[in-house]
Amino acid sequence: MLATNLVRAHAHLDFVSSDRAALVPKARVLFLPKPHPVPRKTDDALAQINTPVICPVPAQLKAEEVMDIVEGYGYHERTTAAKEWLGRSSFIPRVQTHIKNNRTIPLVLPAFPMKSNNRMEKVLGALPDLGEELGLARLVNLCGDIKAVYPPGAIVVIVTDGICYNDLTGISDAEVWDYGSRLRDIATEKRYGCIQFNRIMNLLGLYCREKISKSEYVKLCGVSRAELHRRHGRPGFDVDGFLKSNEDYLRTYNGYDKFMKIDLKYSPATKDCPGPKQYKKRVKTIAKAMIVRGVEFAELLRQVYPDSLRLSIHPSSGQTKLSCPLIPQIDSFSMSPWHCSIAVKLDGTFLTAHKSSYRQNFDLVEKNGQPYFFRESSPLFKWDVEVEFEHQYEQSLVIRQKDPNEQLSDSDLDKLAHLAIKHKTVKFDYI
Repeated sequence: MLATNLVRAHAHLDFVSSDRAALVPKARVLFLPKPHPVPRKTDDALAQINTPVICPVPAQLKAEEVMDIVEGYGYHERTTAAKEWLGRSSFIPRVQTHIKNNRTIPLVLPAFPMKSNNRMEKVLGALPDLGEELGLARLVNLCGDIKAVYPPGAIVVIVTDGICYNDLTGISDAEVWDYGSRLRDIATEKRYGCIQFNRIMNLLGLYCREKISKSEYVKLCGVSRAELHRRHGRPGFDVDGFLKSNEDYLRTYNGYDKFMKIDLKYSPATKDCPGPKQYKKRVKTIAKAMIVRGVEFAELLRQVYPDSLRLSIHPSSGQTKLSCPLIPQIDSFSMSPWHCSIAVKLDGTFLTAHKSSYRQNFDLVEKNGQPYFFRESSPLFKWDVEVEFEHQYEQSLVIRQKDPNEQLSDSDLDKLAHLAIKHKTVKFDYI
């Protein structure tokens, strides 16, 4: 059992801008007005928004500027002598072509597969939680930074790749659908327009509509895996020889081998292993099978998205992709949201670690009855009036009061002031 307190949070998901809140004496604390309808834009206004903006800066210089932004989100184990991303030179011509044609710059990311099998020690449950919210927010921030220097902006296409691997690790197709469906709901609720999603069955042409029912999805999972192997499998593929010759895939394999020793601890994929030696051998076998699937899937992505910038959530040399941690950590690449639990520190910074790491000094916070994240224990989150706290990307905190007619006590105003000092941004509003 975790030695934590349990706190319940409300399910308010409206997007709030990240203007910095100034700290003022409590007699001068300003509150946002109650939410009000935003006037509908006229057709003329919409036409102005949709009118292409021609970039006057030469495409090559603008491409360099965009790549500076993209590179700033990367974290690589090898760089050039000038500390550049190794893959930069190969991606600049693609970006330059998009800029010459005044097109939105496409980025593609295979990720967000499903939660880890190990819900006892690693993750909080089977569905997306604050970790996935933060990962999506970082990708949106990347697109926003690009748009600030190049008005047509960028989009990130997330190809949810769970069904490439779930049958190997003992997670059902139905559970992969549940995870992916909730992930899309989060992006819709937060109005993340620069995030798009795609599924393997769509990439393979086995399903042509954007939305798919759970029953249709489950029917196509096995077919999709078989078709992926039929089209992109390499006859006589020697995975051991391949790993010796490919630096990035060797890194990925070593990562699989390491985290799956914990991941598969309670999985049906390993339940028949009679002892530790057989368990380790089974894990290595599954890790190699995942590499084979990953190679096939990467080839599919190359064919479907030849002009996109390839992002990755795995550490790499950076030669063929941008390795982009979704929840950056000071001293490491950071765990993927589906392999960890998130903890929010008192200053709004985020930690990625296994659930079992938060045994002391953290409260478990729920949303809609679902365990959602851990928060550093503090009286600053215990107010006299009923409020909810929403922790957002980049140390941003939104505090919403349930009853606008209740007056904040002096104690609550002091807590508001202390939280405003600790966070980069604090906003106070009403539910």
